[in-house]
Amino acid sequence: MKKKNWLRRSGRILGAVLVLWWLFIAVASFLSEREPMTGESYALIGFVVTAVLLILLSWRWEKAGGALLVLLGLAFSVFGYFSAGHNQWIAILVSGVPFLLVGLLFLAASATSPD
Repeated sequence: MKKKNWLRRSGRILGAVLVLWWLFIAVASFLSEREPMTGESYALIGFVVTAVLLILLSWRWEKAGGALLVLLGLAFSVFGYFSAGHNQWIAILVSGVPFLLVGLLFLAASATSPD
């Protein structure tokens, strides 16, 4: 029981911090950009909105939300790899891997559930 609570709390806290960080980046970028929005900008907005919804979903349904967060982390990693210039692996580590880890925390919490 304690292990599940620790995993659940860690996933929720890290997920909330992660979403707040990406929301800050998206809003700051939107407010400071003087150039028109590109396809990359719209994709990033889509990833951030999807991340917010999946973190909220994971709070209620850990298994489904965790699995979808893992998929989002993989998709975000691919996006980071192809949209980054020379630092592709750093883009993967910063963009996709944190969502992948949070998703795995939620999946681990659901796996330790006696339900």
